[in-house]
Amino acid sequence: MPQPDLFVGIDVAKDELVVHLHPAGTQWRIANGKAGLATLGRRLARLAGTACLRVGFEASGGYERKLAILLDRLGLAAYLLDPARVRSFARAERQIAKTDPLDAAVIARCLAALHPQLVPHVHDAQAIRLAEHVRMRDLAVAQAVQLGNQLDTIADAAMRRLISSQIARLKALALRIAKAIAALIAASPRLAARDALLRTAPGVGPAVAACLLARMPELGRLSSRQAAALAGLAPFDRQSGNTSRPGRCSGGRPSVRRALYLAALSIVRTGKGHLAETAQRLRNNGKPFKLAIVATMRKLIITLNAMLKLNNPYQPN
Repeated sequence: MPQPDLFVGIDVAKDELVVHLHPAGTQWRIANGKAGLATLGRRLARLAGTACLRVGFEASGGYERKLAILLDRLGLAAYLLDPARVRSFARAERQIAKTDPLDAAVIARCLAALHPQLVPHVHDAQAIRLAEHVRMRDLAVAQAVQLGNQLDTIADAAMRRLISSQIARLKALALRIAKAIAALIAASPRLAARDALLRTAPGVGPAVAACLLARMPELGRLSSRQAAALAGLAPFDRQSGNTSRPGRCSGGRPSVRRALYLAALSIVRTGKGHLAETAQRLRNNGKPFKLAIVATMRKLIITLNAMLKLNNPYQPN
């Protein structure tokens, strides 16, 4: 006799976890610390012996990492849910109020409704460490650009020298972090192998490859549609009655989309290869430049996903 499904929604905060079981309706709170997680692990292990257990939780600024490590160690089916998607699900249920217990219950119900189309979360300590480096490098670059944009509006010479000095320090910091990223990837055989495969594709340099490894570790385990959707590049139909409007891409991971945009720009500017031909064909057919770039980005992420799935380098046509 098959075991019944039991969905566990966990709302993660710095000091506390709120756990909700669906459809049982049971709920409890537990400390987000070593002792609390040990207790949670024992309870989940017992539940896994009586039901088909699936556990859902949201990203919470890094406070969810200890929970992810626990679920990985227990071998449970864990799902890292997009907070925006969970909130949309709550609104669809007309769940307007927002508290930790209500959030845990919504996560459990959202997981129950959507789990067939979700990809289980795999805790990868190396990818998490890489993601921290990539995030700090991106922050340093963004701050340097932000300050640089203000220089033209600053008349005071002393202030300009101060800002210029800060920009130079930020650029130096970004360069040091970039070197640390390269060393981190080289020290991991798995990351180094994936990095080498990704960089055989046009437009994919060290920065784009590191972003994909850190921000999209599922790449290579997804369907083409899932890969495009996670990058925010899957066009969704918009039709009602006799009205049919062009599909629109939305959602996804902004940092991945930005990296793919830079890669696509590089591909289009070179004008070489079948990816560049895709953009040129669309432009020749009168399509806007932005649409051609997005189509190139979508084709690129689908190609990269297939390369990692098959463990094959890029094959130019």
